[in-house]
Amino acid sequence: MPRPLPFVLLLCLGGCLEFEQTVTLEADGSGRQAVVMTLREAALEDLRRTAGAAQLGAVSNPSAVFERDLVAAELAPAGMELLRHVTRRTAVHRTVELEAAFPDFAALQRSPLCGTGAEWVLGAGPRPGTAKLTLYPQGRAAWTEARAKAESLAASTDPVAADFFRKRRQQLAGLDVVVRLRLPGDVLVWTRNLEKTGDREVTARITADKLGTPEELIRWLAPRFEVIFDATGCKLPL
Repeated sequence: MPRPLPFVLLLCLGGCLEFEQTVTLEADGSGRQAVVMTLREAALEDLRRTAGAAQLGAVSNPSAVFERDLVAAELAPAGMELLRHVTRRTAVHRTVELEAAFPDFAALQRSPLCGTGAEWVLGAGPRPGTAKLTLYPQGRAAWTEARAKAESLAASTDPVAADFFRKRRQQLAGLDVVVRLRLPGDVLVWTRNLEKTGDREVTARITADKLGTPEELIRWLAPRFEVIFDATGCKLPL
């Protein structure tokens, strides 16, 4: 399956990978989803082993994302159209840049480009004329479980978890994962794992220096990104 990668595998690959995803939502619920991914050739085999060991079943053929026809075929059942697919290859790295259009929000909810567990939620905001967009890259249940686990780790001392984290953090050097959301109205409120990077844009960037504790790593493995924006004049399926 040519899905770029489940969020948990992005962090498992660590410094082997650079990943950037931009979702642009228009006022009628349509939009575009763009992905740029660069990883080492050697990481493809590591990824196959990681997926199999974790029994995630979402990346049985990680290299398929570099095949235009396979990506287009995967997008079609979601009602999405592949607009652009460019690949580059060196002796060390492979890069893919792709962009797809979704006709409505329901198609974005079916998009395979965030991985099999991703959940998108669009609802009314806290005030009239506002809307709230939420993305759970690993799903709402995974976010709830991760939050509880992180709180438990923060409240206790687990030497095994601490030792594992120290070793894992060394492997995360060079990690660079970006998730960017562009909205059809001005951004009003956003979760603290996001940064407002434009009047109508928020961005999450995950790097090794943001993973200072085991609980922070747990939270990033199954995060929630949420933004409230001005929906005046929008025709969104709230």
